[in-house]
Amino acid sequence: MELARFERCGVVTVVPRSATGLALGDDPALLLRHRVAEFLPAPGTVDRLAGAYAREGLRVEARTEVGLTVSGDPTLLAEVFGHPVRPVRNKYIRGTVRYEFAAAGPLRSRLHADLVEEVRVPRAGFELSARAPAPGGAAATPAAPVGATPPLAHDARYLWLPQDAVRVAGAGRPHAAGIRGGGVRVVMVDTGLYDHPHHRAHGYRTTVVPALSALDPAVDERGHGTAMSALLLAVAPEAALTMVKMACESFSFPVAAFQRAVELAPDVISCSWGTLRAEPHLHLEVANAVRRGITVLFAAGNGSTDRRTAMFQSVATPGAITVGGVHVGPDGRRRAADLASSYRSDVFPGRRVPDLSGPCGMLPNGDYVVFPTQPGCMFDRRNSAYDGTAPDDGWLVSSGTSGATAYAAGVVVLAVQQGIGKGRALTTADLADACLPVTEGRTTTGDDCGGVCPNEAVGHGLLTASPTA
Repeated sequence: MELARFERCGVVTVVPRSATGLALGDDPALLLRHRVAEFLPAPGTVDRLAGAYAREGLRVEARTEVGLTVSGDPTLLAEVFGHPVRPVRNKYIRGTVRYEFAAAGPLRSRLHADLVEEVRVPRAGFELSARAPAPGGAAATPAAPVGATPPLAHDARYLWLPQDAVRVAGAGRPHAAGIRGGGVRVVMVDTGLYDHPHHRAHGYRTTVVPALSALDPAVDERGHGTAMSALLLAVAPEAALTMVKMACESFSFPVAAFQRAVELAPDVISCSWGTLRAEPHLHLEVANAVRRGITVLFAAGNGSTDRRTAMFQSVATPGAITVGGVHVGPDGRRRAADLASSYRSDVFPGRRVPDLSGPCGMLPNGDYVVFPTQPGCMFDRRNSAYDGTAPDDGWLVSSGTSGATAYAAGVVVLAVQQGIGKGRALTTADLADACLPVTEGRTTTGDDCGGVCPNEAVGHGLLTASPTA
């Protein structure tokens, strides 16, 4: 059904020509040498392009100052951009069915060619889970009503939401003082948000916006976004959270979703995912969001880096805060998570990842945080093979730098509420004093804490809501 839907609806990214003539192209490192403003088009350019494509019968799904996502029937896309754009299966991902789009030839805009720098086929994305996705299949129908609390016996090795996230973050005292995220707008770009009894029981305020009109905002087929939202909201329970749904089970659209998130003008954007193959334009979108004063967080990865030739690409745009992993044991011992990535950026020379870290499990499965999810979704089915939950009960035990990033985004929300940054995007320096040192452990990519902190494995350490957490 998903394949048939997108066989009738191709998607492209349109990059407007900058007023200066400077183009990012396939070299995101230009962002190290040039201000983002130098890549902005002349005023009115995006409006003219959006209007022209709409008049041709195409749908402008999302737009920012530096890019547009346009969808439409493949035949119509061919008329406007030169060639049809159709889905093809990603042959390198064997554990499940994943599709991406491909063009039959070079893409150029027939309309306002002088205003368009390039037209791209957008890359797909992947959520940063501890294991590769399990084989697909229709979501199971839950055998019993899904509960607001997990159907598991208490285990001190796990973090239980919301209370253990509050404890690890040292957020109890801020919460008692009224610092609970009120008045802060946060967008999570992820797979969707199911209306889970857990969220309703805690009174969380959430909305869902689809990145593309072809995505159903009422469901979370993969279940990842529902889980991540619970961790962010555990730390910042009164934040106004909007989920921009970027995926169904077989397709994902990270650039369109990020553009849609920026359109919503939030204070914070949380991204617990990477891209399948390099997506240079995403870096311009992220840098532009930071220029606009939005604090953007990206997961460091669970084995992935931003090596240019890799299939699974982490995102380390300068100005975004990258989040690694720290395991906090039942005795409070902190160590670098051996599931998490750390690396020297291949795309941005001199850039070290992560900047700081959040709570994360250990290999092999990352069993650490007890999450709500959509019953019978992809992650519910997959994790039930090893986490002690059922494949249709709407609960799972997992973690990774995905969860670490959602947690860190919650802490950032509390910082924004307290006026840190004063309207600009927060930086690692703004948060460094609230990080607890982590001096032991080694990441999955081989960096050791080495008895000191900051270090290459965890950055500044475990981010908390208070330096005395």
